[in-house]
Amino acid sequence: MEKTPAACAMDWSIQLEKGIRSRKPGKSIAALEEIGRRFERWNYESELTVADYRVFGLIPGEDKLFLNAIFLRLVDAFRLGDTVIKKGIVKIFLRMRKGKKRDGEGILSKGKLDNHVEFLRRVKEVFDTGDVEERALSLLLFGCWACFSKDCVDIRYILLSSLVSDDVREVKAALFAAGCLSELSDDFANVFLELLRTMVLPQGKSNGIKLAGGRAFAKMSCSFSLAQKAYKTGLKFLMDSLEDEFSAVMLISLSRIASRWMLLIPSQIELLTLFQSEERSFHVQATSLRCQRFILGRGASNFPSTMGTVHKLFNKLHRSELQPTLQLEALRVLHKILLYNLSIIPCMEIPVLFQRLFIVVKSMLQSSIGSNRVRAISFLADLSGKILGRQDIVSSGTGRNLAVQLNTFVLDQIKPKLNIQQADFAAELEVKSLLNTLLNLVEKHPYLHCLVLNSICLFIDKLVKMLDGVDTEKTLLESKIILYLSKIVVACLQNLDTDAETSIVLDVLKLQAENVCRCSYIDSYTSVTYLLILHLHSTIICMRHTAEDLMSLSRELNLSRVHSILQLDKSTLDCAKKMLGRKSYWQSYKAGKTAACQGAWSTAAFIFEELMTVVQSSSCSSWLKSLSQFSNSEKQIQSFLIDGMGAHALKTNHCNTNNLLRACDTLLSAEKVLAASDMGHTFIFQRWFLTVRVKAMRTVIDMMKLLNALSSNQDSSILLSLKTYQVLDPFVESCMEVSCRMKKIAQEFDLLLTSFMGMDRQSVMSISALALSCSLMAFTAGFAFLVPNSHASENYEVFKSRNSGEPFHLLLVEDLVGRLAHIDCKTREHLLFLLKSFHNCNSSFSSRFKTQISSSYESIFLQKLCEYSVEEIFSSQNEAIRARRDGDMVYQILNSGTQLLLNIISKTMLIPFRTPHYFFRVRPSVSSELLIRNEDGQNVDESSILSGHPLSLYLSFQMKHMPAAPLRPPNKVYCILNCKPHLQTSKIGERKLIWQDDDEMDDMMALNVKLQRYAVGSVKKANGPHCRSQDKGCSMVTEYVCFELNERGGGLSTCFLNVSSLPVGSYRIKWHCGFIDRAGCYRNLLPVNAGPLFTVREATTA
Repeated sequence: MEKTPAACAMDWSIQLEKGIRSRKPGKSIAALEEIGRRFERWNYESELTVADYRVFGLIPGEDKLFLNAIFLRLVDAFRLGDTVIKKGIVKIFLRMRKGKKRDGEGILSKGKLDNHVEFLRRVKEVFDTGDVEERALSLLLFGCWACFSKDCVDIRYILLSSLVSDDVREVKAALFAAGCLSELSDDFANVFLELLRTMVLPQGKSNGIKLAGGRAFAKMSCSFSLAQKAYKTGLKFLMDSLEDEFSAVMLISLSRIASRWMLLIPSQIELLTLFQSEERSFHVQATSLRCQRFILGRGASNFPSTMGTVHKLFNKLHRSELQPTLQLEALRVLHKILLYNLSIIPCMEIPVLFQRLFIVVKSMLQSSIGSNRVRAISFLADLSGKILGRQDIVSSGTGRNLAVQLNTFVLDQIKPKLNIQQADFAAELEVKSLLNTLLNLVEKHPYLHCLVLNSICLFIDKLVKMLDGVDTEKTLLESKIILYLSKIVVACLQNLDTDAETSIVLDVLKLQAENVCRCSYIDSYTSVTYLLILHLHSTIICMRHTAEDLMSLSRELNLSRVHSILQLDKSTLDCAKKMLGRKSYWQSYKAGKTAACQGAWSTAAFIFEELMTVVQSSSCSSWLKSLSQFSNSEKQIQSFLIDGMGAHALKTNHCNTNNLLRACDTLLSAEKVLAASDMGHTFIFQRWFLTVRVKAMRTVIDMMKLLNALSSNQDSSILLSLKTYQVLDPFVESCMEVSCRMKKIAQEFDLLLTSFMGMDRQSVMSISALALSCSLMAFTAGFAFLVPNSHASENYEVFKSRNSGEPFHLLLVEDLVGRLAHIDCKTREHLLFLLKSFHNCNSSFSSRFKTQISSSYESIFLQKLCEYSVEEIFSSQNEAIRARRDGDMVYQILNSGTQLLLNIISKTMLIPFRTPHYFFRVRPSVSSELLIRNEDGQNVDESSILSGHPLSLYLSFQMKHMPAAPLRPPNKVYCILNCKPHLQTSKIGERKLIWQDDDEMDDMMALNVKLQRYAVGSVKKANGPHCRSQDKGCSMVTEYVCFELNERGGGLSTCFLNVSSLPVGSYRIKWHCGFIDRAGCYRNLLPVNAGPLFTVREATTA
């Protein structure tokens, strides 16, 4: 963890002293700027805890001592330095005041600054002896130090007497300082308010003093009685004033007063509305709108007569002669009001509201200011997205009608841009913003995918026709639009449902995509993009037909479609060769990325292999080599499955198995290439993803071997000669073993998904679909050979004990159900039937943690596969129960179980494997580091304690590789510590990454589940931020800790680890951290360091 400001205080004090004394030009100013930045950071730090003192070796009071020393050095520099130094010091405290701590006074409090009286005395000395500028600077310091200067009688007198000075600079500084004191002192504020009456009203006063006096009113809100009095006084000044600049200042000040006291808000809103009339100047109207937006930002619950304000704003925006700035401000206010009130606007009023929105946006799109046009489009996208997501709008059918109007409006606004004769960046930005409206619509509202896709296809048709016979120079924007439309098309394709309307739209899409590829004015990159869309289209068609007949294993049904996919691969490769031939390497890389993300592995493998030969950087070479190996392995798997047509390919021989094993080895080679690049956390996601993919494929291979063994036994009639179902026990145990492994892989995909922040929607959908497919195969393998009424056998008891006493089959159902978007009544009844033999199982299927995935063509297909698997298992169980002899039951279970598992694996493997977009995000991932020290401040690692003694720990947490805004560190991070016996499994000095060690991954997933329950409140937090548990009969201790993080992602805490009951031996403290993000979702943080190892020694007696 980085040192806190308190721990750095001594070094900072020394560095400031050296900097101020330096004679190098600019060195002293640089030192002041540096200490200013450090003060701002220090000002936000929380109070020191015992952990701070222990971890950083601080002496109690040390931080206050050096803070006072730094302040004293600054005050002396202010007293003895020149004007430049004085201004630099004042600037430090003015910046601190702007970013002052909300919940306290920070380092400027009396409790921190024991020498505050001396500071005031020395600055007062400058005020008494200095010139006018030095007096003004001293007054500014008194204001910045209002936390302790408000109680000094001499300072109060100085401020009040300076208000009547003849120098404008001194009066303005005094007004600022008096305002600062008024925020904290009610009695001083009342005196100051009376003086303001005489300073603001007289005509002889300068304009600067009047404006400064007007700004001072904003700080008169220490109590409601003071705020009410100041509001009435300021209102009188405002109404009596004829000066626009002063009126604008008073509107701001009165709005700030009203925003702090709810009872004043209605009066202020009426006042602001009055100043928005056309008789007022442009500046005053704009200020009034900004003030209205400011009050809205503080909370819309107190905003009165909302709909009346909405109508007035609409009327204002409908005026064509409205100034652009006024137009923008009015739009911002309207946006905020509607966002707060969309949920309560009656459904019948929404269509009228939509029409008015279109009129306003269309009017603003005629503005001469580009930013206003883009803002209007953003306004439309945000509001339309929320309106079309309302449940009553969707259920009533109004949503589709409104979406049609929105589509038409957006595309109509793009058409005029197509007539532009030369490249125009502003026009291109507007078009992208307009199309983003449709893209957001598609991503947020699945029921609109087909509608949007149909309108996009028609628009593409018009664009292609426009390009025919047009000069090449004039096609630049149209080509870019066609390329951008491909993003919307792909988003629609990935989320289409299976109905008649979808089939018609898919046919239209195929035709338009082919037209684009044939257009002579389309470049190779755009052609590749649309050929990949055709590839995705053909894949979806194949999956749709597969879903329609899950029982069919016929090759003939899909041969024509497989042939079309192969032909598309050939056409795509031809276009890719043209791009590479023209040395368009960046576009080629983007095309390879798109191909990998859409499952077109032949194209991806070719492009990455070619690019690997032209790069010169070693890091880029490693990256492209890894991508090439990854793509080639997936190409092998895809070719094997397509050529063998699913189930036929999986009816294994050693050659087929070896082909898949070679593909797995290639995947591992891709991971090793990234590991050898030695780029730290840059490739963490990629390496983990490839490793889990290999685990999943190898488990599938083991399932195939198991099925082959079952088929061989059936063919040799060995099993048929036996009359009892005990003969199935070895196969049941093997199936449960691979089922357990596949279930763990599904959960590892879940862990992967929650370990990386900022993941895009396609990546989430892709990884979630992989997890669901693994869960489905685990469920099917676990239930396929389940013998009715045999759950008390030894094999079941073994697996029950491995899963903390819970029936393994219940865990399989719970894991699968938690991933499904919905469960129909029939499937629910079948699952209840399957589980009725397991006592004390939860019949509601309420999964502890929902991991449901968004609608996508993979999820829709997998949902149907799940329903099919449950129905087949239910039917098989019923038939087995009706069997009269055990031998018949054995035969029935073997036959149906083998066929079902083979069918599920083959259909699941035929789902195109798509790389998550996040895979191509090459940057360090957010992770965490935890340092654990004992009560002496020493590292616990390799230490020892006597048997019967507990461990008092001091924990130092730090988030690593935290990106810049908009992501910020969470306020709280939860941590679980788990102490268990340590077994040496690897060579000394060899440290594997977590996902490379199965035992380590199992421990991490177990800790993550416990921590997630704790973070969401499932574990009773009886001990405040700490909670502990100890497993009975097991040498393991668990402790929970909570860290309050600073702005740099660091935090400290203490922990009492009760290891007194642990026997003599070596123990590892394993840890895992997670947090709840702003959306309320649990996230876990990957650890960058292992937990410490310590030894419990036998206590010796004298």
